[in-house]
Amino acid sequence: MSIGMSGYQPPPQIIETLQEYYSAILEYYDELFPVDESVVSFFRALQEEQKALFTEGRAPLIRFLGIGCATGTLENKLAGVGLDITGIDRNPEMIETAKRRMKRGFSTTRFFEMATLDMVRYLKKGSFNIIACLDNTLPYLADETLLRKFFHDARELLAPGGKLVIHTLNYDSIPLTKPSRLPDRSSVRVTLKQGYLPDPDGAFLLDATLELGNGRKIALQKGTKVLPLTTGKVEALAREAGFSACALAGSFSRDPWSPDRAESIIILG
Repeated sequence: MSIGMSGYQPPPQIIETLQEYYSAILEYYDELFPVDESVVSFFRALQEEQKALFTEGRAPLIRFLGIGCATGTLENKLAGVGLDITGIDRNPEMIETAKRRMKRGFSTTRFFEMATLDMVRYLKKGSFNIIACLDNTLPYLADETLLRKFFHDARELLAPGGKLVIHTLNYDSIPLTKPSRLPDRSSVRVTLKQGYLPDPDGAFLLDATLELGNGRKIALQKGTKVLPLTTGKVEALAREAGFSACALAGSFSRDPWSPDRAESIIILG
C-alpha cells in the first residue's frame, strides 16, 4: 500500500526507554499532566501545618522537595513567601524546562538534574519539612530493594515532624493477572493511551502510545516495569524505614480513600 493511499496509517515511532519517551513527548507534557489547583491548595495547607509546629518565635522557611518534578509546574506554582523549593528529576530536558519557568526574583527555588537514588548523597539530611513524590512516579522504581532505599532516604531527608506525600494510581483496584487500560489523557492536540500488561514476576509492563492529531504515533517499547504499590505495601515499607504515621486520602481535596478510588494519596510522618 502506498503512503498516499487513503486510510494508510504509518507505523508508530518506537522509543526504547522511559526517559527517552518523556523527552519525546516533552512538548505535550504539561497539557497531558496539568496541575490542578486542589494539589496546590493541599500543599499550601500542609505548609501551614508545618509552620504551626514552631511555637516559639518566627516560623522558619518551610522547605519543600519535589521528587520527579518533571517540568516543575507544581514547584513553580508553590514558589512564594515562606516556602523554599527544591525540585529534582533525572531527565535533563525536563529540568531545563523547569528552570526556564522559574519566576524572576524567587531565589528560594532551584531545580537539579538528579536521580531519586542519589538524593541522599547530595541533599542535606534532616532539612526538608515536606517531601512529595507525585504522579505515580514511585512505582517505576520497580524493585523492592530500590523502594526500601527510597523510603529510608526520604526519612533521612525529612526534618523532625516533616511529611512525605506519595501519590500513585490506586493499585488496590488494578488486577494483577490481566491487561488493564488506564484512563486516556487528552488535550486539543494529543491523546496519551496507557495500560498495564501483566508480568510473570508480579509487576506490570507499561503500554503507552501518544497519538497526535496528524495521525502520527509515538509508542514506548514494551518492557518498562511498574511495581503495583498498594496502600498496604507503601505503609509496610514506610514503617520499616521508621515512619510511624500513615494517613490515606482519595484525592488532593482530602476525600476519603476507598478501594474503588482512582488514585491514592498517602501521607507519612
